[in-house]
Amino acid sequence: MLENVVNGYGTPAYSVCDKMPWYNSAAEVEYNPEEAKTILENAGWTPGADGIREKNGIRAAFNLLYPASDSLRQALAADTQNQLKELGIEVTIEGVGWDTAYDRAQAEPLMWGWGAHSPMELYNIYHTLENGLAGFSPYSNETVDRYMDEALAAGDLDTSYELWQKAQWDGTTGITQEGDIPWIWLVNIDHLYWSRENLKVAEQKLHPHGHGWSIVNNVDQWIWQ
Repeated sequence: MLENVVNGYGTPAYSVCDKMPWYNSAAEVEYNPEEAKTILENAGWTPGADGIREKNGIRAAFNLLYPASDSLRQALAADTQNQLKELGIEVTIEGVGWDTAYDRAQAEPLMWGWGAHSPMELYNIYHTLENGLAGFSPYSNETVDRYMDEALAAGDLDTSYELWQKAQWDGTTGITQEGDIPWIWLVNIDHLYWSRENLKVAEQKLHPHGHGWSIVNNVDQWIWQ
């Protein structure tokens, strides 16, 4: 995806909080399609006549939604479709409006975009709400909830960071690939800007997704050479 979709302007994504102080590196994985095939085979998903895997008469197939107004996410969805087909998984992609995407995303995968300078991003997509579902997915884990609640009640940042990290993976349960993995993370997109050749915009902080501080947050450090 980094090569095909964003022309190298990005990095692999492992979680919603990569590079943040509360990030747990246990979320990191390696790209290994052959191991993926082995896992599918061992789980009983074998290729059918058309190459799509089947198990007990059920095809390994699903529909993937993306925001119809976002060409980047459309391209990411198409690349996901192509890569999973190589594993024997059939994906159809569908562009939808946000007026229906939120409801349908409770039962169908949707190509989201996330990222913020706050661990509340973890809370919003993984913590159980009153209706028994996480804010943006049908996910609930009492242990993960407890760590997050304790993190919010912690009296100092370092303690809260440890608790947010445990919510991701504590050695037994969590939201990484060793645990429940309710979300699959694809790429972190670099924010690109045009600038005059002589304008030096200083070292940029980590830019969140669509909000938080902008490129001009450190304009007092810019220089003209």
